[in-house]
Amino acid sequence: MLTRLRARVAAQRTRARVRDSGVDIDALLLVARQSFVQMQAAWDAADLQTLATFTTEPLLADLREQLRERGPAPNHTEVLSLDARLLALEELREAFVASVEFSGLIREQSGLTASPFRELWLLASPKSASDGWQLAGVQSLT
Repeated sequence: MLTRLRARVAAQRTRARVRDSGVDIDALLLVARQSFVQMQAAWDAADLQTLATFTTEPLLADLREQLRERGPAPNHTEVLSLDARLLALEELREAFVASVEFSGLIREQSGLTASPFRELWLLASPKSASDGWQLAGVQSLT
């Protein structure tokens, strides 16, 4: 019961920060879902140029290293269902940072059964630039 109450209070605080920030949450979540699918395709193709348009420089360096470790083997990801939920929105001095939980079903190899997934994405939008939202971090939740 106490955990549910804490979650409800946290959700109310997040909604209040979102209202006060002027960020269009529907637009943010639409961009986040589109970015998720496009990032999967860029990852599968090992397309660093496209990944660079979606990510911050530190995350791109991590992805570059992961691709190097993955090697030249082909990769194929099908996003069969995708839900996005805003967990938090923080206004920092120079940027907004959104925590978005993604969940759904993906198939990572043709012919295999789809698997459920949950991930937390941290998206950053600098106040001084019109770059839009960029992926700053990813954490698996399952």
